[in-house]
Amino acid sequence: MQHERTIPRLFLLVITAMAILLVSSCYKDKGNYIYKVPAAPVVTGLDSTYNVYVGDSLVIKPVVSLPGSGAQLTYLWTIHVPPVNPGDTNLVYSGRELHIVFGLGPKQFTARYTITNMDNGMKYFRDFRINGETAFSTGTTVLTNENGVAMLSFIKPDDSVQPRIYEAVNPGEALPGDPNQLLAVPVAYQTPIASYWVFGKSGINTGVQIDANTFKKIKYLSDNYFDAPDTMLQPERIFVNPLGVITGVINGILFSGTTSTWNMAPTYGMFGQGATGDYKLSPEIVFNYTGTFGPGNYIGFDLIKKQFVRFNLYGAVTYFGPNYNVIGNAFDAKHIDMTLVHLQQINGGLCYAYFRAEHDSLFELEFNAEFNGPFQITAMQKRPFARPELITDTTKWQATQNGIIYFTYQDKIYRYNPTNQDFKILDADFGGKQVTMIKVIDQNTLLAGVDGSLYYLDIKTGNYGNIIKQISGLPGKVTDVAIRRE
Repeated sequence: MQHERTIPRLFLLVITAMAILLVSSCYKDKGNYIYKVPAAPVVTGLDSTYNVYVGDSLVIKPVVSLPGSGAQLTYLWTIHVPPVNPGDTNLVYSGRELHIVFGLGPKQFTARYTITNMDNGMKYFRDFRINGETAFSTGTTVLTNENGVAMLSFIKPDDSVQPRIYEAVNPGEALPGDPNQLLAVPVAYQTPIASYWVFGKSGINTGVQIDANTFKKIKYLSDNYFDAPDTMLQPERIFVNPLGVITGVINGILFSGTTSTWNMAPTYGMFGQGATGDYKLSPEIVFNYTGTFGPGNYIGFDLIKKQFVRFNLYGAVTYFGPNYNVIGNAFDAKHIDMTLVHLQQINGGLCYAYFRAEHDSLFELEFNAEFNGPFQITAMQKRPFARPELITDTTKWQATQNGIIYFTYQDKIYRYNPTNQDFKILDADFGGKQVTMIKVIDQNTLLAGVDGSLYYLDIKTGNYGNIIKQISGLPGKVTDVAIRRE
C-alpha cells in the first residue's frame, strides 16, 4: 500500500517540473520574434475632392513612391455608381494616372485609388470624391414676370445674367402665366438641388418641373397626380420638405407628395387625393417640420368657417381641423369673423396673422401653435395694426427668426418690429420702381426684386437695408429666386 502511494507523488512532481519549464520557455520565446511592416507607398498629388463638369476631361496624376524598394506596383481606380437604373455598375480603370471624359451625371460620387504591391500582395487605398457639375451647378435662378409670362434666367457666380434660358432649352414650350413661385427641390435625404418647380396662376399648365442641371422640362403639375382632377389646377402656396417632395395648397386642398416608396421610383413625390375633410384653405398657410424626416405640421385658415385649422404629416397628410385646445382669451382661434390678409411664421409655431375687419380696419394677431402634442394654440395678443395704410393687395412679406418683419409698400421696404411697433423705411433706393419681391436668404441679407433688377440688401444688426450689390438685365418683374451653392 505504501508503494502505491509513492508513485502518484513522483508522477505529480515530474508533471509540475515539466509545466514550469514549458511556461518558462514560452515566456522567454516572446522576445524572439521581430515583426517588420513593409513600407507603404507615399502618394502625393491626390486631392480629397474633384469638381468636374459633365462632358469635360477628368485627369488625376498622383505621384507614387516606395522608398528603398524595387517592388512592382499596380494601380486601380474605382468610381462607385449607385444602382439607380438596371445594369448600373462601378467604373474601373487601371494605370497610375486617371484620364477619362467624365460622362456620369451631375451628382457626387465616391471613388477609390488602389495600389497593390505585387511582391507581397499588400493593398493600399486612398478614397476621394468626384462632384459632377454643369454650368448651372452654382448660381441663382430667377423667376420673372414679363408681360404676364414666366421667364427663367440664371445668374452666374460672376454675376453675369443668362436670360430666358427655359425657352432656349425647351423650344416651343411655355412656362405658366402670371408666375408666383419658384421652388428648388433637393435630392431626397441630401442637400443637392435636383429640380425646380415653377408655379403660376394661368396658362395651359400652371406648374412645371424642370431639371436643375439642364433646365429641361421634366413634367407638368398635372403629371404629378396619380389621378389628376378634371378642374384647372390652381397652385396657391407650395413648400419643399427635406424628403425632396413638394407639398402645399392647390385648389383650396392640402396635398403632399408620397414618400412611402423608394426615392428613385417614378411615383416618389406624386400626389394622391389630398387631405380629406370639410374645408377650403386660404393660400396663407405655414409649414413646420419637427425633425429632419418629419413628421411635420401645418397651420392653415379655413376660408368658409373662418377658423385656424391643423394638419399633420403622418406619412400622408391628415386633416384635424379645429381639433386643438385654445389657451388664452386674446382671441378665439376657432371663431374669427374677419378676412385673412397674411399669415407670417417667425420661428417654429410662433406666428403673426393680419386680418381685415369692417371699415377696412386691420388687426394683428400673435399666437403660438403647438401641433406636436399637446395640440393647442396659445392666443397671445390681438390689436389694431399701427399702419394699415401701408398694407395693400401687392404687399410682399418676409421675416427673420429674431422676429423682425419686412414688408413692401410701392417702391419702399419697411422694417417692422412687432415687439415695440417700430417702423423704419430701409435705406435702399430702387429708383422709383415698385418692389415686386423680397426674400430673406440668411439672417443678414435680404433680396429685393424690381422690374429688371435684383438687389442684395444688408440687414444685419445695426444696418437698415443699404445696397450691397445690384444685378440688372433681368427680363420683367422679379417674382422669386432660388440660390444654388453646390
